[in-house]
Amino acid sequence: MKKPVVVGIICMFVVAGMSNLYAQQNRGQGGQRNLQCKKGKAFNLTEEQKEQMKEVRTRYAKQSLNIKNELNELRAKQKTLVSAEQPNKSKVYANIDKMTTLKKELQVQKLDMRLEMHSFLSEEQLLRADFKANHRKGMKQGHRGKRAMAQGMHAKAKKEHVQAIKDMKADKGKRNMLDLSEEQKGQMKELRLAHLKDTKSLRDEAEELRLKQRNLMTDEDPDKSILLANVKRLSDIQNSLVKKKFDHQMEVRKILNEDQLVLFLSRAGKGKAFHKGHRGW
Repeated sequence: MKKPVVVGIICMFVVAGMSNLYAQQNRGQGGQRNLQCKKGKAFNLTEEQKEQMKEVRTRYAKQSLNIKNELNELRAKQKTLVSAEQPNKSKVYANIDKMTTLKKELQVQKLDMRLEMHSFLSEEQLLRADFKANHRKGMKQGHRGKRAMAQGMHAKAKKEHVQAIKDMKADKGKRNMLDLSEEQKGQMKELRLAHLKDTKSLRDEAEELRLKQRNLMTDEDPDKSILLANVKRLSDIQNSLVKKKFDHQMEVRKILNEDQLVLFLSRAGKGKAFHKGHRGW
């Protein structure tokens, strides 16, 4: 990878608010250079800082490679386990626990990387990062006070509504494929709503922790103990959500007849949320 590209990517990892990194990586090389050059200038990184960050990111990439490979193997195993005619719940849960452990380890490594990069920045650069993060958040939430709260609640409700529509369309597509009876459709709807209610508090807590984590990373002196505690709690939540998702799928299977079950099993484990958990960290 060319040096300007590496430097640009590293800079974006430093700022928690810059969440569009991976979308930008898919653009043309010319566009990448221009964008990354602007990011580098925005934080006035010295040549020494660029080299330090490049070294840290390279070290992290090497350190995490084996873990990522092992995690991919466990994900493949998970697909096999959940698509079995009679899934072994204890084995599925054990595999989920292994994946959760590896994901948490990756998050701790990534946290260490970001904190080390954080230590390279001057007070002015940290202030620039904090300003940009707050500016982006302010643009999304609007003005402060009651209006901001109302807009924030509206934005959250809108987001949940959009996701609900997507989920409904996905469920509808699956129902059409399985040729469900009206009674089965009603049962599927009840299971879906029950699952959403059962996981709502966990999903809400995870969202709050992610926001807290992003805000802490813009502090001049981030409290690593709190950051690590957040990583652990997010890991626990993710573990619970994936297991609840599996349990939900098992309940769905009870509704299906033999032919429908064959079609269902042919697609079991293909959903991103099913084998990788809910929203990432």
